[in-house]
Amino acid sequence: MEFDANLEVLKAVLDEPPGYERQVDAPPQPTGHFAFRMDMDVVEPIGGAQVDYLENKPLYTTGEVPITGRLDTMMSRRLVSAEEVLGGAVTEAVPELGVHPISAVGRVTAVFSGRVRYCTGTVIAERVVLTAAHCVYAKTNALVGEGEFADWILFQPQYTAGTSRGKWAGEAVYMPKGWAEPAGGESAGLYDVAMVRLDSPIAHVTGTAGVLANTAPEGPFTSLGYPRKPTTDFEFDGRFLFASTGERLEDASPGVVKAENGLTEGSSGGPWFTDETGQMLVAGVNSTKPVRSDEETWSPLFGEAFQRLLARVLADMTGV
Repeated sequence: MEFDANLEVLKAVLDEPPGYERQVDAPPQPTGHFAFRMDMDVVEPIGGAQVDYLENKPLYTTGEVPITGRLDTMMSRRLVSAEEVLGGAVTEAVPELGVHPISAVGRVTAVFSGRVRYCTGTVIAERVVLTAAHCVYAKTNALVGEGEFADWILFQPQYTAGTSRGKWAGEAVYMPKGWAEPAGGESAGLYDVAMVRLDSPIAHVTGTAGVLANTAPEGPFTSLGYPRKPTTDFEFDGRFLFASTGERLEDASPGVVKAENGLTEGSSGGPWFTDETGQMLVAGVNSTKPVRSDEETWSPLFGEAFQRLLARVLADMTGV
């Protein structure tokens, strides 16, 4: 990467912080051609509808295995091996990050006016990382709809304990307008999804994860992320990738999918993998949790808003 010189300036905020987000006194200002330049692109809500909707035909895109990677064919239930546990999510550290589609997952670092936020993202197309909208757009005043986009974003695929397969800068971020400006009485959680366009190609290193949209997935789901908030069972610190597999639960509200999931803050934006089509596809992202509960997580449903968002990103990149 050509950004190494710039990234040395950012060492203070790239060091491991004690929590999900922290304040820094004087965040460095990166320099260089297109370094961490952010565009504020949004997609309008779907015709003022209260809930994103699905068509009859499911939509899915297949993933591509990286040149140096391999495809794991033993992922019918979980991405990693453990004894079967009933009555809750199975949560465990991921031992091998280079196996596709795990290879497409990485840590997202974003800075908002001096605040550093850590999340998780997934490469779903060349130079396109899928994450949660709240990872790239922080609401400073939810009552009046005020907020701010990240000053810059960094993606580190296959991150573990301070190392990764490289560092890519975000040069544009896309999210549904419904996240920043939900319609009256509408939950912003329906739109908690975003896509970051990277500064240079990445798929030859990470591969791409396939996506399942336009259908209501039944699960189970294997969620991936870099949780930072410790629990009674795990001393999460954000340095390692974890997987949490659980069943789909009764929906929290229309347009939102709920599942057993033991990951915590820092895993936001991480993928929900399911194998309903015979291959592991991303069918959701870690969005929010119920108050005072680490046992389940919600994701926005991938419907028309998601499809329009991805189409917009790809069209801007290809000019088609």
